[in-house]
Amino acid sequence: MKFFCGLLVFVFTFTFTSCGTMGHFTTSDFASINDTKSLEGYYLNRIKTDNYTRSILSCFQINDCTDYTDSAHYADFVSIVSENPNEIKLIYYNDSAKQEKVFTGEMKKNYFEIYFSKRQFFIPLLFSSCDIERIRVGKSKDGKLLIRDFSDQSGNLLFLMGGYSYETPYVFSYSTEYKDYIPIQQSGLWGYSDSLGNIVIPAKYDFASIFEQNVARVKLNNKWGLINKQGEEVTPIKYDKISLIDTLSAPSIFRVSVGKKTGMLDINGNELIPIIYDYMGYLFSEPNRLFVIRLGDKWGYANRTQVVIPAIYSEIVGNLLKRDGKYYMTDIYGNEYETRGIWLMRDPILKTKRKIQLDEQKIE
Repeated sequence: MKFFCGLLVFVFTFTFTSCGTMGHFTTSDFASINDTKSLEGYYLNRIKTDNYTRSILSCFQINDCTDYTDSAHYADFVSIVSENPNEIKLIYYNDSAKQEKVFTGEMKKNYFEIYFSKRQFFIPLLFSSCDIERIRVGKSKDGKLLIRDFSDQSGNLLFLMGGYSYETPYVFSYSTEYKDYIPIQQSGLWGYSDSLGNIVIPAKYDFASIFEQNVARVKLNNKWGLINKQGEEVTPIKYDKISLIDTLSAPSIFRVSVGKKTGMLDINGNELIPIIYDYMGYLFSEPNRLFVIRLGDKWGYANRTQVVIPAIYSEIVGNLLKRDGKYYMTDIYGNEYETRGIWLMRDPILKTKRKIQLDEQKIE
């Protein structure tokens, strides 16, 4: 009998812990609240960590960017309101359009719990699978918005375990703690006030974003441009799209689009990368921070200030680039090397080093 009871305990413990849910129930950092009304407020949407930017919207699994490098649809502030005991509503402006999202959950002792997915399957001792995505929303000890983001994508086959499980806390401030110029809306138009509520730039734009290193994106007549804190145009308001990218580096840079072509500007409106490319992709290849670029059907690389590898390659395969049926390697200085080896297991032939010229690109 003792053996049978011990076996049951082992089976229960093994299957439960194999999904990674043990040890992820930290709630001591939540302050005491009574209901969802305590969560109401107007908050700064984002915080910067050492390696990335996190937002309230992303915690709620709202994609507030069109892709990983694009903040054209980024909301600067988010309101949380509570109209029902088991619901909270997020209200934010997305490039001038008001957005509202309602989330249903359950009020616990000191936090509001929302599950985005909750699927678990067990065959004791044989197999388990977990798919859990949830957040717990409450207040920190100093009265800020605290969101604990939990994810468990794990399981086991016999004694082989895999997947991942984590829980991360994020603390967001009230808008009143933001001391720079704040976008405001008056009679359907946008301008700016200081932290005391004084109007510093009159409301005349269709939309206005917060200032990043003394410049801000504004929208007028369905076109975008940059202004400074004196309300002067840093760039003409002529672009179809302006996206703040590479927010972890200074000074900031902006990806801009005119029609279907894209390029890059600095905070002074200078054109770092000409607006001729058909695609400018995800920031990658740390610590060199390179972008993928495409011109027609040809590919290359750019960094945050210039084109490094002109778009002359028909294909990118791992760390290799293909041109005229041959595979090459490149470096961050704009040099090309022929390669030798088998498939992706190739090495550069150093004596074939060649500086690629920008005019090798063909602009159609």
